[in-house]
Amino acid sequence: MTTYPQTISFGELRTSGVRDVLVYCRDHKCGRSTTTSADRWPDHIRLSDIEPDFVCTACGKRGAEVRPKFSLANMGAGWC
Repeated sequence: MTTYPQTISFGELRTSGVRDVLVYCRDHKCGRSTTTSADRWPDHIRLSDIEPDFVCTACGKRGAEVRPKFSLANMGAGWC
């Protein structure tokens, strides 16, 4: 069984103001990605906990990389 590094929890994600996650196919040759709302998972679940559950609709590979979808306004804030 493959293990992935633990990431932040959905509660921590929401506390930082992020409401959506980006889901990338684990097969980097495929390149499929999608955005989904983080609201369907409870606060105690970590992003890494759900990664093995995804199956790519394009290539059929099981597993994903799930990352916060930061808003463009928050990316790069604090420097100009």
